Formats: sequence, structure tokens, C-alpha cells
Amino acid sequence: MIPLQQWLRRIPLSLAAAAIVAGPAAALAADAWPSRPVTIVVPFAPGGNTDMMARMMAERMGKVFGKPFIVDNKGGAAGTIAAEQVARAQPDGYTLFMATMTQIVTAPMTNKIRYDPIRDLAPIVNVGGNPFVLAVNPQRNFRTVTDLVNYAKANPGKLNVGHGGNGTLTHLSALLFLSRVGVTATTVPYRGGAPALADVLAGQIDMYSASVSEVMSYAKTPEKLTLLAVSSDKRLPQLPSVPTIAETYPGHEVDTWNGLMGPAGMPADVVAKLAEEGRKMINEPSFRAQLENAGITPLGEMPDVFAARIKAETAKWKPVIQAAGIEPQ
Repeated sequence: MIPLQQWLRRIPLSLAAAAIVAGPAAALAADAWPSRPVTIVVPFAPGGNTDMMARMMAERMGKVFGKPFIVDNKGGAAGTIAAEQVARAQPDGYTLFMATMTQIVTAPMTNKIRYDPIRDLAPIVNVGGNPFVLAVNPQRNFRTVTDLVNYAKANPGKLNVGHGGNGTLTHLSALLFLSRVGVTATTVPYRGGAPALADVLAGQIDMYSASVSEVMSYAKTPEKLTLLAVSSDKRLPQLPSVPTIAETYPGHEVDTWNGLMGPAGMPADVVAKLAEEGRKMINEPSFRAQLENAGITPLGEMPDVFAARIKAETAKWKPVIQAAGIEPQ
């Protein structure tokens, strides 16, 4: 039998333990999500596909859940500053992240980061994908992927390929293509994709692996820019006359994506609500049309499929980055 004094000493500890257990449940019951504004952190400055998708989702989510969803643009360090901010945020569902493949898959291999994309961030819904387009200067007279590859094989190292900086997806997608077709080229880094594309247009370099949205406006002006092939597995409805690289080199498929994520440990019911609403939104004809008009392929992948994509993409890009000798900086 426990002595009375010892039993009395245990009461505060018991009450404290009960409060710890009951506290979160009680707080959630009293503070049903969302009870205040939700922030979607975008890893780039305003403008561009990532920002556009975040704002489209914010507008719709705000109407559905009855609280404002606010977009917070936090650029810098290939978006890893924003990723770290979200990874360190309270996992209460009030801080979300419009992630790209860069911050989750490639930057952890090319940058010195202070977060673990798998351990610290949780997939919610993958919104849309964006393949790459091999854009070449018309003066080179490359009309097919075979033309380009034959030239590169006959002239090792003479093909000039611009990209938006070492370790960027415009760089890595070009490297993967060159590796798959078995040719070498001189890669030329720029401070972003825009100047690289400008130099292709000016005839200073031969090729740039562009996102669809960067070059869609040139589809009807082949005298300015030749859209040689796309890296998706199927031809794009926005560019139906542009063949896929896979038509010549079966199995070649490369794209990037934009997906909604949050800090690991978010309440499961909040993740489920966001994922389901995201899926509904992406399946709406008007929402899909907005994405497709921007060169984005709607995905609507739920958390488990999204997580599997991240795992597969990590396995795909790791050997490419290692072969290129890119060290974390």
C-alpha cells in the first residue's frame, strides 16, 4: 500500500501527465483547422509557374476553407531558404510550401542545406509537371534530335549548351539528355535561364533545355527558335507538332513538378483535407485549362503517390549529379 504522503506527491505529476496527453486533443478541438490565415511559402520571387500555381491554389483554398491563404515569396539559394523555413515551422497546418523538384530532389545533392527533404517535409498534393524542351538556334539547321546527335558525335565538344547555372534543372536535364544519347558538349552556365535563352535566340549558343512555359510563345515562329523535342513521355497538347525525345530514344522522360508540402508531423486530418481539396481543384476543367495554357501538365497526385515520385526522382538524378562531378556548395 502506497503511504499517504508519497501518494500526495504523485498527484501533480499525474495531473501534469494527463494535461500533456489531453492538451493537444483539447487544443485541436477548440481550434479546428483553419481558425486563422494559412501561409503558402513560394521559393521564388513573384512571377513564373511556381508563384502562379501557389496563387491559384491560395484563392481556391481560401474560398473553400473560409480563411485567407496568403502567398509569401521567399527567394534565394535555389529556393532552399524557403524550404528550410517551412521545415522548421510548427507542423500545425498554418505554414505550407509550394515546392519544386529542385528543393526536394536535386538541391540536397548540389547545395549544402540545413534540412532533410524526406524527414522534415511532408508531401500533400502534387499539382503539376513541366517537361523540358530542347530549344536550338535555327541557324544550326537541326530539324530533328537525330540531326543534333549526329552533329555532336561528328564534332565532339563543339555543341554549345547553355543553362541557368550549375546544378539547376536546365543544367541537369541537358546533362541527362547528353548522357542518354552518348554525346559530349560544352556546357555554358548563365545567371538564370532567361539570359541562356536570349543567347540561343542571338545565335551565341546552340541549345538550351527550357521549361515549356519559357518557349511556348515561339511555337509559331520557328525562324526565331526551333523547338526540337520535348522530354515528356507523350506529345504535349500545347505543342502537338513537337515530337518527344522518347520517339527517337525510347524511355527518355524528364520533367519537373510543383507540389504542395508542409512540415513533417502535420495532423493527418489536415493533410487529408488539403490533399483532397487539391485533387478536386486540379480535376476541375477551368483549373486544368489554366495550368495547360501555361505549359503545365496537371497531376493531382495524392501524398503516397507524390512520395513515391520523390523517391524515384532522387534515384534518377543522383547518378547524373555524381557523373557531372557537382559538389555541394
